[in-house]
Amino acid sequence: MTAAWMLWSIGAGLLFLVAGLALERLLDGRRRWVWVAAGAGTVILPAARLLAGVLGSGAAGPPESAPVMLEPLAVTVAGDSALHSLDGVLQLGWAGLSAVLLITALIGAARFVRRRASWREGMLLGRNVLWSRDSGPAVVGLVGSRIVLPDWVRGAGLERQELVLGHEEEHQRARDAQLRFLAAALLVAFPWNPALWIQYHRLGLALELDCDSRVMRRWPDRRALYGDLLLRVGTARGLLPGVAVAALAEQPSLLERRLRALLNKAPQVRLAQGAMLLFGAIMVVGLAVLIPGITGEGEEADISAAPVFTPFTVKPDYVNRSEIMAALNREYPPLLRDAGIGGTVLVWFFIDETGTVRNQAVFRSSGHAALDEAALRVAPVFRFTPALNRDRAVPVWVQLPITFTTESGAEAADVAAQRAAAERAAVVEEARRVAERARSDAEAAEAGGTEVDISAAPVFTPYTVKPDYVNGAEVMRAMEREYPPLLRNAGIGGTTLVWFFIDETGVVQGQEVQTSSGHEALDQAALRVASVFRFTPALNRDKPVPVWVQLPITFTTK
Repeated sequence: MTAAWMLWSIGAGLLFLVAGLALERLLDGRRRWVWVAAGAGTVILPAARLLAGVLGSGAAGPPESAPVMLEPLAVTVAGDSALHSLDGVLQLGWAGLSAVLLITALIGAARFVRRRASWREGMLLGRNVLWSRDSGPAVVGLVGSRIVLPDWVRGAGLERQELVLGHEEEHQRARDAQLRFLAAALLVAFPWNPALWIQYHRLGLALELDCDSRVMRRWPDRRALYGDLLLRVGTARGLLPGVAVAALAEQPSLLERRLRALLNKAPQVRLAQGAMLLFGAIMVVGLAVLIPGITGEGEEADISAAPVFTPFTVKPDYVNRSEIMAALNREYPPLLRDAGIGGTVLVWFFIDETGTVRNQAVFRSSGHAALDEAALRVAPVFRFTPALNRDRAVPVWVQLPITFTTESGAEAADVAAQRAAAERAAVVEEARRVAERARSDAEAAEAGGTEVDISAAPVFTPYTVKPDYVNGAEVMRAMEREYPPLLRNAGIGGTTLVWFFIDETGVVQGQEVQTSSGHEALDQAALRVASVFRFTPALNRDKPVPVWVQLPITFTTK
């Protein structure tokens, strides 16, 4: 997400840059505020988008349709995008660049303090100033800013002294040193954004052009003298280090632009041209505001394209059974039906906030392409009640088996179902008898004053109410987080069968691998995920009891 957000921020900054270039020609004498607004917009707009996404995302409870206890638990995660894989490197580079700029600024501040110690208090034309050997003219300092002048100003003549002092007083009144400091702070915070560097350069030029303009309004008959003064100061070596400085002695690269602006006695922007520039600036800033945000953690994403984990607290239910049955009969491929061939297709459904099916895909084939295609034709016929996350309707992906069978096949299926039910009943009865014997043994052990510690290794532990895990969403996030990146990027997955020892409160107190996935890294990840589970306590009749249970944990990519 970091890489994508940085790219979007750079794009927004460039749009504000274009808008600033259009607007500054219309605001002679107030150019600085164009670039202050552009810099603020370049930082605030991306930050607001990111913050809105984070605050807008609410943690949802575990979905009611989470896999039940002792059934396979699987998570499907998308492979890392190229941008996402750069996040760690970019964050490290960001921190390094900011640190370099901060250290550079601190070194400049140390040099400034060293020079400041040699300056002397003095007066010029009735104003308090600081005199230096060759530093300035400039305004320095964040709080209680002062004017510093080089010694050559003493012999420059009254008119030149008035121009120099007037220029620096304009900087002081406009708080230009503080504006430059704030702009430099943005650069230290976001050094990777080229738009901010260009805006900082344009702000420095705007501060001087605005100041020159105000000085010339006070002394309009001294343009030639002021230009000569700019040449004198621009070729001197009196530049001061630091970011809280506004100086007549600006960078030599800006000198030509300032002299050209000085020679133009009136603005060169016609009314029609100004209107077009203003319109262009408004359009560019509007585009920056309306441009789509970055999809990532904490922001809503378009989930309709492919199946993803979608949290909900109330599952959707289909409400048009008779219509679905009619569609199944209609779409059943005649050749397969006449041959008595059927099958079950496991289908992904994407259901929007109104309960309408917007997308469908085959998750597990029936083994017959014609049946799979028929199932996809039947899927749009389904109508559902909306899924709810707390009290809000949400779009979700769910799985639903669609079965085609003939009457004879249905009879066979009924027989198989009855047989399976009888087998399950026998298993349940046997489990009940085993549990009863274990309970009797436990009571006998308790009567004899002995208690068996079962936490050391997996053993059979009787219970009448099984434990259920209650934090499906948290488990899913842990599986995504713990999936070994090398295996995920290579598309390698697997299933680890894990023993869980759950105490009387439902807390996992121990876990160990029963059957390996074949990859040690996946087994270790499964054990880390196992510690995240939270369960309801197992009950033996009405008493909470510690138990050992098995749970398969499956990692797979799309």
